[in-house]
Amino acid sequence: MTTTIFHLAAQRDWEQAEAAEQVYFPPTFVQDQMTHAAGDIATLIKVANQFYRNLPGPWLIIAVRVAALEAQNIVVKFEPAAPVGARDDHFEGSDAVLFPHIYGGIPTAAVASIGVLPKNDRGEFVDPGESESSRQAGLGHKIDFLKTD
Repeated sequence: MTTTIFHLAAQRDWEQAEAAEQVYFPPTFVQDQMTHAAGDIATLIKVANQFYRNLPGPWLIIAVRVAALEAQNIVVKFEPAAPVGARDDHFEGSDAVLFPHIYGGIPTAAVASIGVLPKNDRGEFVDPGESESSRQAGLGHKIDFLKTD
């Protein structure tokens, strides 16, 4: 069973909800009636490059504890890919993936950690451990998280 899932959030949107001490809802929540997530960081990066590559950032990886969501009666269902806002295009191979869909927002109490999702010099999102700044800092394939338990 998956214990942690990952959501991509624009840093400004996350920080706005956090500063107001509110549950975070992504901009597409009203249209989609859920918060999109991925079961692993590699899949999250594919989603990021499909839908968010040309949008301004910075972008954050929000690691969310499934049990903490469920403890607050927020349902998580693993389902086929669904449209993100008005976009219904998906990355190659996404039809074979079940995505965790959060039927509610993300309370800060459910967050295990937050890290920055970097882009390479071509503007593509990359694994945080593969970015030039991560290599120079000797981070390997670890995420430089901003908040941890």
